Amino acid sequence: MNNHPHYGYGHFHVPPESQQPQYKTQNSKTHFAMGLAAGAAVAYLLTNKKIQQSVASTGEKAWSSVQGELEELKERLEDTQAELDYYRNLQKGD
Repeated sequence: MNNHPHYGYGHFHVPPESQQPQYKTQNSKTHFAMGLAAGAAVAYLLTNKKIQQSVASTGEKAWSSVQGELEELKERLEDTQAELDYYRNLQKGD
């Protein structure tokens, strides 16, 4: 059994309390500030009536466009099915 797992590699253990506390403090302050700014922006966007109307209008236009494209796709599939039926019936007649 090996009681010295780091034998030959040196001992580079750094106590946890001395591992860059300034970075952690600065990083957490930065994250807090960014989160605060993002939260304020989201709250503003969700409560602004003009933006809500704009988002709703854009969503309606997008949904209408998707529905139109689906109808076009259905028509193309029906046309393709009709062509296939035509050629199948044409070959049966031969």
